[in-house]
Amino acid sequence: MKNVAPTALAGYREVDARGSDDAIIIRDLCKSFNGRTVLDNICCTIPRGQFVVLLGPSGGGKSTLFRCLTRLIEPDSGNITIDGTEITSLSRRDLNLFRRKIGFVFQQFNLVKRFNAVDNVLAARLGYTSLVRVLLRCFKPQDRQLALACLDSVGLLQQAYQRAEKLSGGQQQRVAIARAFAQQGNLILADEPISSLDPESSENVLQILQRAARERGFSVLCSLHQVDLAERYADSIVALKNGRVFFNGPSKDFTPDMCEELYRASKA
Repeated sequence: MKNVAPTALAGYREVDARGSDDAIIIRDLCKSFNGRTVLDNICCTIPRGQFVVLLGPSGGGKSTLFRCLTRLIEPDSGNITIDGTEITSLSRRDLNLFRRKIGFVFQQFNLVKRFNAVDNVLAARLGYTSLVRVLLRCFKPQDRQLALACLDSVGLLQQAYQRAEKLSGGQQQRVAIARAFAQQGNLILADEPISSLDPESSENVLQILQRAARERGFSVLCSLHQVDLAERYADSIVALKNGRVFFNGPSKDFTPDMCEELYRASKA
């Protein structure tokens, strides 16, 4: 599938990313809640076209970092640059436009259960569709073809017209991934996408995300708790400990001793 050209946004600050190998650059990011520091001067990079896993103990700042990346919560300070755009300086209107370029995969799937699979994937095209077409659920033929192609890419073409509530948990998560593909952007953010899945479905989902990066050029950032799966599937790992970056680099360099230290510290 061919990516569409990025939408022109008025009033945003564009960082010169020519020659940059990083899809996301995070600099000096801080966030506190009620006087408790959750993110403490986070500095890290997410390489372009890689499957990157975010690791760390519960309470280490992973979920907060994800929410800051999409500005569902506002950081206290620091900046985030995604594909050359500093999103921390975007107006609300321009932020909504920019989000159309990001595919999201959530822990709880976030599907409309009474809709069939293809209609759930078409939700990715809402930002490009007139209100009348949305209300009538009358999408353009090319959007419907795109949705079917995305379902085919995750092995669910034959289930395209089944209601989401009739699909297994693993199949529902694959519909959510197909919806992220249909955004036609370059970045996928997956927040604990396998936490409610059985082992076989979990492996299937991670294989699809890995292929999305290696074969289709997506930049994928995925938070996990399963270190063994991160080591097997990720190209790179970012690990957070006590709100700080503990590790940021190739997964092959994340040693057993580092893993032990990462989680031992969380029990102290």
